[in-house]
Amino acid sequence: MSQIIMQYFNLMKEDYSKYGLSVIQFIQIGKFYELWHEPDVPCIQQTYSQAELLAESGLPVGGSLGVTPPIEQVASLLDMRIISPGKRSLLQMGFPIYSLTTYLSILLDKGWTIIVIDELVTGKSGPKQRAVSQIYSPSCNIEDCSELSYVISVYFKDDLLGVTLFSAMNGHSVMFPVYREDRDKVARLLISYRIKEVIIWVDSGADPGVLNKIYGLLIGWNLFPSEPNAKVEVMSSPCYLS
Repeated sequence: MSQIIMQYFNLMKEDYSKYGLSVIQFIQIGKFYELWHEPDVPCIQQTYSQAELLAESGLPVGGSLGVTPPIEQVASLLDMRIISPGKRSLLQMGFPIYSLTTYLSILLDKGWTIIVIDELVTGKSGPKQRAVSQIYSPSCNIEDCSELSYVISVYFKDDLLGVTLFSAMNGHSVMFPVYREDRDKVARLLISYRIKEVIIWVDSGADPGVLNKIYGLLIGWNLFPSEPNAKVEVMSSPCYLS
């Protein structure tokens, strides 16, 4: 495997650990951005229906629904073709650099976090050097500030809840505690905000049923799929949802 491919997938592992499952990585190759996928590498995520995820009996081993690789999801969204050049098993898709802004809004609206790796201008001969230049997330798209987007962070410990709303567009933030008797009122408050991302903070010693409590809370606040057949992707350690 070439050095550039190794760099790409090593960075991808770091991205998953930082941002969870809904992350894609575009790398600059000349005048194009490309997205790569290794079909022979096992997926780190499992896909379940919402009903299975909330089942008290626990998740079925191996997952019951098929996992669609990110490259296939992105190709479908952008109406692009995936190729496998040469004899390598590597799958690729790409587009001209100038098209990035156009595709950003489509991908961010679908909940993807996008990492952009650009070539560095060093003035030196030899192999191109590359580094992460931009990170876009659904609540932070610096290319489009036409509407304020927010990330909601929920701190969850026993019966204590702390909520923070933050917009990276203008730095506006709101913080407040939520008492048990007021939890149903939060949904009405959140209607006023365009929430694009959710971050959950849970005490490390939380009981095993805490995830179901969190899901129930988010469903009540219209921040998690209420449809039992909705597909939810899960990465077990640490636990990320998509």
